[in-house]
Amino acid sequence: MRLQPLWIMLFSGSLGWSLSAWAGQDEEAVQRAVTQAVAGTATFSESRDKQAVLALYTDDYVGSQDGQAETKAAIEQWLSDYESELKQGNRLRFIGAVSNLKTGLEGSTAWAIYDYVFQAIRDGEIEGQDAGTCTSLLRKEQSTWRIFHDHCSKSKAAK
Repeated sequence: MRLQPLWIMLFSGSLGWSLSAWAGQDEEAVQRAVTQAVAGTATFSESRDKQAVLALYTDDYVGSQDGQAETKAAIEQWLSDYESELKQGNRLRFIGAVSNLKTGLEGSTAWAIYDYVFQAIRDGEIEGQDAGTCTSLLRKEQSTWRIFHDHCSKSKAAK
């Protein structure tokens, strides 16, 4: 009868490992959602796939971009306006990058803190650049992690 404690320990260990692996998969999915949100906006001029970008956000998304309020409807409007400009021959393109990405999970809520850089490029020349830090909050809806809040602030210029 000494096997019962061993069985319990083995079962508990395998359960703990599978929960840890599951959490690892969720953490990777959170990281992917954040990087896809940045990449989807940056590569929109090639993909023109609004739904791929919008699917990364919850319907009740509310954000703050350097003090300016933002909603999912505002993101959709920006993408539509940019798409119209592209159809008219606008050659403005964007490059986006994420670095120092740190994530955490608690149940069906996750957070990500990261640095970003966006560059606006036209005809191979940089027209502008934004860099800063974002905190994103995500919610798991069914099996997909979606962003429900962002708070991003531009880096201040060094004096």
